[in-house]
Amino acid sequence: MKFEKRLKLLSYDSIVRRKRVMMKKDYIISFPDGTINAKKGDEIDLPMWQAEYLKSIGVADIKDEEVDINYINTYHFREKRNQAPNQLTSLPQDFYIKIGNLIKNLDSAIAQTPTHMLINDREVAEKNFIELSENRLLKIIRLSQTSGDDLKDRMTPEEVLVYVMIKDIINSWRNYVLSLSKGLIDHE
Repeated sequence: MKFEKRLKLLSYDSIVRRKRVMMKKDYIISFPDGTINAKKGDEIDLPMWQAEYLKSIGVADIKDEEVDINYINTYHFREKRNQAPNQLTSLPQDFYIKIGNLIKNLDSAIAQTPTHMLINDREVAEKNFIELSENRLLKIIRLSQTSGDDLKDRMTPEEVLVYVMIKDIINSWRNYVLSLSKGLIDHE
């Protein structure tokens, strides 16, 4: 399967990832195997798609870290400060999805009300996001050349995919060169 398709599948994972919601009203939530009679003030875990639906109809609020320009700046600063080539700072599993949504929301806000502050936030968000991802990509490439498996828990699912694919390519190359060096491959 192509890399782009795998990334698309990972983005679907964010739809089913569970989120905590705070109920604003009493509501009966139906599932194939039963129902939940949620009361105002209850906190429950639901798949993201269901949490988004309940939020859209005004029944619940998603309990999540606020994603704004400070969110990306915080992670950008942490990664930039961590200069060790074989170390990664931890990112939330849905980091790339959240930043993609932040940038879309900024674009929508700019289309409605193009203020200097919004335009500046959009430019800073994009710049810091790209710098952060490039910095992490270089570290992931270095880790894939060695034994970086112990740092996979600090990677997002997208980064783990990149890491595994690069590691597979490097191992295949090494095996090929080793086979050539032992005279095991005949090119005639």
